[in-house]
Amino acid sequence: MTLSLDWIRSFHAVAETGSLSAAARHLNLTQPTIGRHIDLLEDRLGSALFRRGRDGMALTERGADLVATATEMLAAATQFERQAAGFDTDLSGVVRIAANEVLGTLSLPHLLPDLTRTHPDIELELVISNTAANLLRRDADIAIRMFRPTQNDLVARKVTEIPLGFFAHCDYLAGRTPPQTLADLRDHVVLGFDRETGMIQAAQALGERFDRGDFQIRTDTILAQFEGIKAGLGIGIAHVPLAQNWPGVQQVLTEIPLPRLELWLACHHDVRFNRRVRLVMDYLGQKLKQPYPA
Repeated sequence: MTLSLDWIRSFHAVAETGSLSAAARHLNLTQPTIGRHIDLLEDRLGSALFRRGRDGMALTERGADLVATATEMLAAATQFERQAAGFDTDLSGVVRIAANEVLGTLSLPHLLPDLTRTHPDIELELVISNTAANLLRRDADIAIRMFRPTQNDLVARKVTEIPLGFFAHCDYLAGRTPPQTLADLRDHVVLGFDRETGMIQAAQALGERFDRGDFQIRTDTILAQFEGIKAGLGIGIAHVPLAQNWPGVQQVLTEIPLPRLELWLACHHDVRFNRRVRLVMDYLGQKLKQPYPA
């Protein structure tokens, strides 16, 4: 029986994550499938690669010796896939798009119908995660990012900038004095982050010091913050072109100069000449100039 690249991919994932379940989530496979791959690989090599225990899967000495080779093999296989995809001139097939939870949930579904109607043979896979997709590993063909990509192997273009603002529902503001300065927020219910510190750092740059205790409502899930604003929980930060369309929600502290979010499109340079990837990237480049429907 010859070695399967899928077995090696599963071996590498378990070595990196330390458990069958985590490897299964990483590879989008089932845990029994990962376990079967490991069993087949160990049978083929005639040696145990992991020690099974309550705390997960620990590499044996033989397994540890093979991790670097597995990494090289998978990198070569991924490079082969990228380069082969770059030669594809067909306007049919899959294009995988990665975006964060805000753009992937609130923007992309409204922007894509024209594309799917015009090119029904192109299949779109949306990867919605706040973790940046690794384009070198082909986690996605195209990534929509809120920061400038810095990897040398990527082709990137800046599409637009999204202004941020403070917003609150009129039900929350009823009977309250709207804040006039950042310091006034201490007299209000503020929706802020739990572990993320970007909001605190931004306030510090504007000359006001906050800590997480100043946020009565805390969550690192942006969509939950947005829903909190719309429900009248308190004051929060949102994308201006998005929040301006929320019924009953109004902008406050309009004179506070919040930083803008840069919106970038990126793909690996190996697939930049793939016709369907190029078509989808050009389409998104136009549509994302106004990412939210009026």
